Amino acid sequence: MATETEIVERREHFEEGIRKWQEMEDLTIASADRIKAATGNVLVQTLADIIRADSTKHKEVLAMISRALDGAIELNPDELGQISELITNHIEIERSSIDLAMEEYENSRHFVVRELLSYLLEDERKHFKLLTQLNDFKRKLYPYA
Repeated sequence: MATETEIVERREHFEEGIRKWQEMEDLTIASADRIKAATGNVLVQTLADIIRADSTKHKEVLAMISRALDGAIELNPDELGQISELITNHIEIERSSIDLAMEEYENSRHFVVRELLSYLLEDERKHFKLLTQLNDFKRKLYPYA
């Protein structure tokens, strides 16, 4: 088991930063709700919804970080090994989505469409990264996996 100093430096300060960040995400959610309510523009409303959803996910990740500090989260290679094929298949889906998004981005000349496609492309890349990190976790936990 890792010691407290191996997990984070200045744990109390770190935890306070996480709590403040969670509060900022609450402010972001409330702000996105106000923006959405203040306009009838479907593009602005959609962007506000995206920001709100992202901030909700950020709060979940920050809560996970807090739980990880307390040792409440464990990851073992057997668990990852059981779903390895599913992860690999999902990585291929994300890779195909990235390829398609790049192609559609290159084929578009409309400013708003390109911006939205750019956003989606980055999200697909993020999904790809998260899934490949799971494979990396497995290799780090069990170097012969």
